[in-house]
Amino acid sequence: MSDQLPTGINLLASGARPYVISGGGSNPVGALGYVACAVELLDQANQLGITVSRVVHGTGSSGTQAGLVAGFAALRSPVEVFGVSVRHPRERQEGLVFDLACRTADHLGHGGTVKRERVFADDGYVGPGYGQPTRGMVDAVTLLARTEGILLDPVYSGKAMAGMIDHIRRGTFRENEDVVFLHTGGSTSLFGYKHLFLGAPDHDGARPRP
Repeated sequence: MSDQLPTGINLLASGARPYVISGGGSNPVGALGYVACAVELLDQANQLGITVSRVVHGTGSSGTQAGLVAGFAALRSPVEVFGVSVRHPRERQEGLVFDLACRTADHLGHGGTVKRERVFADDGYVGPGYGQPTRGMVDAVTLLARTEGILLDPVYSGKAMAGMIDHIRRGTFRENEDVVFLHTGGSTSLFGYKHLFLGAPDHDGARPRP
């Protein structure tokens, strides 16, 4: 966003009225989309008689997680938002999410409802960096495609599912717990990583299991 500011300033000086959009649309207005997601998710869960305990998803520019956190806080819902970081170390990612969640709650007229302890981002599945493949991501994407016909993306939902699978195996979630995995789209990016799923080795040796 910092690269866009000089252009925005110049446009303002010329009399224009530019609107600078944050990366990923991650500002209080953009985060409202996932506030609405929190409302819709709880509504559908209530209709189905499901008590959702956690929502797992990939968190990067922070808009998705901030919107969910702010939404559940405004609704006074105990649902935990379990972010799997795909970009930053935990402390930085959680700080970004908390800041935006607070600003989003303020925008909604629910300032003060977001608590720092309600923001969690696990940074154990980032791998070499943002957009860089990991073995866990490749295995998770391959598993979901083969067993469920669901296409995850290599940057966000693939790493988030890798984290979720690992936490299931480690016993993080209770056996009778209703956990929602939030697929945030992006499966078209698979074409940019197709060599990983055709069996060709990558720089870190990531490849699907036989």
